[in-house]
Amino acid sequence: MGWATLPPGSTFGPRILKDYEFLWMIEGESVADWDGRRYDLPPGSLSLVRADTRDAYRWDPRRNTQAVYLHFYFKPRPKGLPPEKDWPPVRVLPEGDILRPLIRYVLWLLDGRTPRRVALANGAMRLLLAAYLSGDFQMRGEVATNLPPPVAKAIRLAHERLHAGRRPPALGELAREACVSAGHLCRLFRVWLGCGPMEAMRRLRLDRAATLLATSNLPVKEVAALTGFPNPFHFSKRFRQNFGIPPRAYRAKAAMGAVVPSTRLLARRTVKLKG
Repeated sequence: MGWATLPPGSTFGPRILKDYEFLWMIEGESVADWDGRRYDLPPGSLSLVRADTRDAYRWDPRRNTQAVYLHFYFKPRPKGLPPEKDWPPVRVLPEGDILRPLIRYVLWLLDGRTPRRVALANGAMRLLLAAYLSGDFQMRGEVATNLPPPVAKAIRLAHERLHAGRRPPALGELAREACVSAGHLCRLFRVWLGCGPMEAMRRLRLDRAATLLATSNLPVKEVAALTGFPNPFHFSKRFRQNFGIPPRAYRAKAAMGAVVPSTRLLARRTVKLKG
């Protein structure tokens, strides 16, 4: 499970999906090929891809694509679900839907320290699946962010720099963006993310690299360049130190549907739905 930002015109697949996947298109669009059938995925759409599907994607050729992917499987299968052949592959979500807040909630639970977070995530996933399949997902209201504003502002600046292909911000720049002192920002990062701001910047770069490896066909050399590493050798060394396996092995495991290693800032999890 995680957030993905894909460069214009990049592709992913084909592969055989080993579990089930929700794909929420935030910005940009995509053309998907699922078992030889074409599906258009516009911004604001949520798709549900069944296990054992052969899938491939062409991301928006004009701009970055931002998407969230959420993998899950059943153990045992929840009762009352319609036959899989009747599952709608794509839904365009209206304003005020419950599905997007539920996805954010699952991300927050599994990337945080909330007690009973796995049990809560299982319940949220069951509700997400049931609401998606039934079509009854209208709601009102907003969901609050899980991070304090200074940390959220600093991370947002880092993401903007990273996605624009620019150097990561220095500590002073992060503190100015967050409107707090550097010392206070460091304390907030350690409390909420378990590391200092600069270590978080390094992990964010590696997290984005991992996402690109798992969700695109970009060469490893290009992934290294897009995430600010001076050369593929340096990138591979840092990637192996962080994830325990080299970039190509990470990509291969992800393509097979395996649960790949992750950092604490990398929000990729596979949720097991218990009955």
